[in-house]
Amino acid sequence: MDGLEQNPPRRLVGEVVYVLFLFAPRVVAEGVRARLEARRIPVYLETPFLGLPEAYLGTYTGGVGLWVPEALYQEAVLIIERDSQGEPS
Repeated sequence: MDGLEQNPPRRLVGEVVYVLFLFAPRVVAEGVRARLEARRIPVYLETPFLGLPEAYLGTYTGGVGLWVPEALYQEAVLIIERDSQGEPS
């Protein structure tokens, strides 16, 4: 993570605005998802296939988009930066 992206892509998930946090291979995204959800940050994974949620293609191991609520984006960045530096969150 290089800190906050200036204008990350946005989309509505239900009635909540989510922003793209990262696009990475599924195994990497799953690790980030687990760390964020452990700290109560909701995560939405999506494959590049016509906007289908990743859960519909659970065997897909390629790149997935990991989206977080816009209101929690900065907190998610801080959590991942602290984790990568070995600091407690």
